[in-house]
Amino acid sequence: MLLLQLVLFTVLVPDVDSDNDSPEPISFRTILTTSFYNRSWTENQGSIWLDELQTHGWDSKTGAFIFLRPWSKGNFSTEELVECGKSFHTFSVRFPLVFQDHVSQWELELRPEAWLSRGPSPGPGCLLLVCHVSGFYPKPVWVMWMRGEQKQQGAQQGDILPHETAGLSCQVRHSSLGGQDMVLYWKQHRPMGLVFLVVMVPLVLLAGLALWLWKRW
Repeated sequence: MLLLQLVLFTVLVPDVDSDNDSPEPISFRTILTTSFYNRSWTENQGSIWLDELQTHGWDSKTGAFIFLRPWSKGNFSTEELVECGKSFHTFSVRFPLVFQDHVSQWELELRPEAWLSRGPSPGPGCLLLVCHVSGFYPKPVWVMWMRGEQKQQGAQQGDILPHETAGLSCQVRHSSLGGQDMVLYWKQHRPMGLVFLVVMVPLVLLAGLALWLWKRW
């Protein structure tokens, strides 16, 4: 998903209530935030801010402003507010279309995010692994399970793999990576019981050896 925020209108208003000789101005901003999920699905959010205080929301379906404060309407008439809402709505509809028409010319690229997860075991001696890849642009992406330098032929997302996962990795190739593939290695977690035995057995042997040497001494 690509998120783009535009400040459509900004006015600096002097703080008339300030006692300072050089009062700091207060900003008045109109903001449009457009989320691009794909070429056919966008979502718009509008808001108006007086410095750090949000005074208006915006209904993207009806194109009407929402007054968040008792004084948000100000001295504007209902007709003027309706016209402002219509203009804002028209821009919010046209802007994503213009942006998407030119995005290919800008050669916009977003790096993918990738991670590995383990699902419930589908059966004895089997392991369900998934390589997740998201957040990339443009759409073409190459994802492959690897064991060392060898491709796991036929392995796809959701495939059942043998429980032996030594050297198993997921390799991601995308134009935004500049020729450097992203490689994620699966690390097999050892059972706690096995870890306990690996640690305790040498300690017991050392304790027995120390006791035997002490008796011989």
